Amino acid sequence: MTRSAFTLVELLVVIAIIGVLVGLLLPAVQAAREAARRMSCSNNFKQMGLALHNYHAAYNTFPYSRVATQTQWRGLGPTVAMTPFMEQQAVWEMISNPHTSDSGTTYVKFGGFPWSSDYTPNRFQIPTLRCPSDPAEGDTIGRTNYAFCYGDAARYITFYWFDGDQRTDPGYEWAGDDAVWRGMWRWNNKKKFRDCLDGTSQTIIMGEMANFLDDRSIIGTAAVFGSQDFQTDLVQCKNTIDPERPQFYAPGQELIGYGSYGGQSNRGRWWTDSVSCNSAINTILGPNSVSCTYSTGPGSDWTGGVYSVTSRHQGGAHVLMTDGSIKFITDSINASTEGMDSNTTVTPRGPGTGHDAGVESPFGVWGAMGTASSGETRANEATL
Repeated sequence: MTRSAFTLVELLVVIAIIGVLVGLLLPAVQAAREAARRMSCSNNFKQMGLALHNYHAAYNTFPYSRVATQTQWRGLGPTVAMTPFMEQQAVWEMISNPHTSDSGTTYVKFGGFPWSSDYTPNRFQIPTLRCPSDPAEGDTIGRTNYAFCYGDAARYITFYWFDGDQRTDPGYEWAGDDAVWRGMWRWNNKKKFRDCLDGTSQTIIMGEMANFLDDRSIIGTAAVFGSQDFQTDLVQCKNTIDPERPQFYAPGQELIGYGSYGGQSNRGRWWTDSVSCNSAINTILGPNSVSCTYSTGPGSDWTGGVYSVTSRHQGGAHVLMTDGSIKFITDSINASTEGMDSNTTVTPRGPGTGHDAGVESPFGVWGAMGTASSGETRANEATL
């Protein structure tokens, strides 16, 4: 009696066909998942845009970019002020009132250091603040993937608190200089819709930043410099990249998060922190480029630098425009670096200053999208 069955060859052919089909299907599944994550990230930004608009409707201004007290000199960022408008009223109440932690420590209102895991609000991980494409996990403190745009300025974009209004003191005259504040955020100060002379649909107010993953990737941390020369010589900043592995920093390059700079503030590491390396982006180098920061040594605060928009999405990153719209900007956007090795790029008028107010950005379409009142309306030229 003859018995029907698959031969070994037929079975191998079937297995091979199934393998090919799975191989063809898997990338499509992965692409669909990333598309869903990217849409979720865009929705997070949309919620933050609504929070900013509702804050402005309530107070006729955007939040201060940095608010500090004499007990909490480090400064809280705008995200804290946005919490009541992000369905996080309970978090706001805890921060804006005296608080006793689980250890029994009593903090004055707004009094917890951003890096303190003892301060209960710091430990909250607000879902809206995290991009689902970013796998980085916080240690004991909540993180954020969304930063505030300071235009095309690099020096002193955030600093310490002032005891009174020291912006009028001779040693701090740069703090009141409009050239330092080219974007929609101004340290120890606030801006309104009326300050966005280039148009709210033309001006970036926030951008993505990928979190630190302990892999020396250029999108997740920043190179450390002991002087501010790199801010007027961007070649120094770009030379921190490993030429053989351009997605990573060169071996031996000092980075935030490594060696003597381990355990410090880093890109999006502490959600309440206003220090620039943790909460700022500028439109100097294009999306997913290298970032560089200035430090006077381990334990110092990062007061300025080149902080690129970065993300774990393929080929670009999201930005939030001042009108609340979301744009996905590709890595190939025009971010001209003509003359980037001269003193006419970032801070041509000396320490603490930037381009004269109203001067066109030297960083192409990308730079123009970051400035708020330079007469540049080039957002429609962006590669979307």
